[in-house]
Amino acid sequence: MNDDRSAQVSDPLLARALELRAEVERFTSRWSPLAETEPCLTIGWAALERQLVELAPTDLQAELVHRLVERTKVYAGLKPAEMVLREVLCLTALVLDECSLEAGPGQS
Repeated sequence: MNDDRSAQVSDPLLARALELRAEVERFTSRWSPLAETEPCLTIGWAALERQLVELAPTDLQAELVHRLVERTKVYAGLKPAEMVLREVLCLTALVLDECSLEAGPGQS
């Protein structure tokens, strides 16, 4: 395997995999895993999406939920559970922010 970084970055899938690995390493170096002493919260992606759609203040944000949840779900299996939780919380804040989508494309 070639150790040349420029060759690795030329492949978008490899570049994304390296980026994802670096994100996980940064997260786990900052947040060591907790000992699970409490029962685990179990919720499905469909239930999360349904609740975020219901909470969304505008139709545009409700439509955005589907893509955001799908993208989060795609990479969730490669990340620690607490990292996925953090992403879900950020996604929720974005969806609930009534101002986040006021300035559409071409508007400032």
